[in-house]
Amino acid sequence: MKSLIPNVRDIVNEYEIILDKKNPITSDDAMADRLYEASIELLARTGIYCQDTNRVIQLDRREILKSVQQFREGQARFGEGKDCRTFISRLPEDKTLPWLHLGTGIVASSEEIAMAQVEGYGSIFEANSVSVPAFSHVRGMPVTGGSPLEVYASIATVQTARKALWRCGRPGLPIMNLLSSSTTAMGTIAGSYPTFGLRPSDGCLIDVLAEMKVNYETLNRLAFIQIINGNIGSTAVPILGGYAGGAPGTALVKTAYYLVGMHMFQGTYHLTLPIHFNFGCNSMREALWVFAISGRAASRNTRYPAIAIGFAAAGPCTRMFFYVAATTILSQVPSGYAGIQTPHPAKAVVDDAVTPMEAKFTVELTRAITGMQAHQANELANRLLEKYEDDIANAPQGKKYQECYNLKTQKPSEEYIQLYDEVVEEMIQMGLSFK
Repeated sequence: MKSLIPNVRDIVNEYEIILDKKNPITSDDAMADRLYEASIELLARTGIYCQDTNRVIQLDRREILKSVQQFREGQARFGEGKDCRTFISRLPEDKTLPWLHLGTGIVASSEEIAMAQVEGYGSIFEANSVSVPAFSHVRGMPVTGGSPLEVYASIATVQTARKALWRCGRPGLPIMNLLSSSTTAMGTIAGSYPTFGLRPSDGCLIDVLAEMKVNYETLNRLAFIQIINGNIGSTAVPILGGYAGGAPGTALVKTAYYLVGMHMFQGTYHLTLPIHFNFGCNSMREALWVFAISGRAASRNTRYPAIAIGFAAAGPCTRMFFYVAATTILSQVPSGYAGIQTPHPAKAVVDDAVTPMEAKFTVELTRAITGMQAHQANELANRLLEKYEDDIANAPQGKKYQECYNLKTQKPSEEYIQLYDEVVEEMIQMGLSFK
C-alpha cells in the first residue's frame, strides 16, 4: 500500500502510459517501448513482497537486464516423440503461426467428461500442447486443498489426461498447465512423480500473486521444479481495477511480470492475462488494450515466449462467446504473443463449461489472422465490440460439455455445429479468411 500503489501511479505518469479506448489494439511502438522501460523501473523500485517473511525481495536493475539479455530462447523442448516442439518468441505482426495451446483448467465434474475434453483437444492436428481439467471430487468426495484427496486428485488429473492423449494418438503431447487440481506445493510434487505424473518435458506453471507478491507455497513449487529441471512457466494475472489501478497501471504491472519470470523464476515461458476486478473476465476494451500494449512491449524488447489467455464473459454454445474470443485473439496475435490459449468460457468458473469446439475456433481464427497488422485487427475488434460490449455484465452462461456434446460419440450437437458455421460465415463476411 505504501510502495506499490504510489510507484505504479508515479511511473505511469513519468513514462506517459495512456489508455486509448477508441483503439484497444494499439500499434504504438513508441509507447510500447516506454512501457517496457517503465516496467524495469517499477521492478527496481518496488521489488517483490514475500508474504511469509514480511520482507521485500529487492531486484537490481543491472541483474534484471542481464537476465533479459542472457535468456536462452529455443533451448527448451516441450513434449516427446513426434509431438516434441520448441516454443520460441514472436514479434508484432509476425507471420509465424503462434504456438497453439488448447484447453483449459476448468473443473470437470467427472473423469469421463475430463477424458472426453482432453481427447478432443489432442485430436486437433494443430495442437502444440494442452491444458487439462481440474478435479473437484475423487470417488464422490470433495477435494480440499492440503488434504490427502488433493494428492489423489493431482495424480488422477495427469493419469486421465495421459490416457485421453493416448486414445487420440498423441501420447507425447505436452501438458502445460501444471496441475489444476493442485493448490499446494505438496500436490504439485505428488503429481510430478515421473512414473505416473508430469514429465520434465511438460510445462509447470508457477504463480506470482497479485500484485507483485510471492509466498512459500509459490517458492516451494519453484524450488522443486528447478531441481527436477522442469520447464517453468511463470504465471501472472494482474487485476484490472485492483492495486495496479486502471488499464495503464495494469499494463505496467503485467509487463513487469515478464521480467520477474525471466530473472527471479528463471522461467522457460510465461502465461499472462489481466482480469477485471468487477467482471471477472477480460472481454472489455480496456483489457484488450492491456493485452495489446503489454504484449507489444514485451515481444519487441525480450525473447521470452508468452501464452495469452482470454477469459470470456459468455459460455459455450453462445454467439457472444465467439465474438469475445475473436476480440481477445485479435488483441494477442498481432501484438506478438508467442502462444495463444483457448479463451476460457463463462469466466472459467462454471464446472464442465468448455468443449473442443472453442479450441477449434481458436485454431481457425489464429490461422486466419496470423500476419495481420494491428490497425486491421483494431478495426475488426471495434466492430465485434459493438455486438457484445453492452452485455458483458449480463452475459449468457451458455451450456456445459454434456449439453453440447454426445459423451458416447464425442461429437458436438447439431445446434452447436449450426451456430459455429453461422459465426464463421459472419467472420468471413467481415473479411477474415478461414481455411
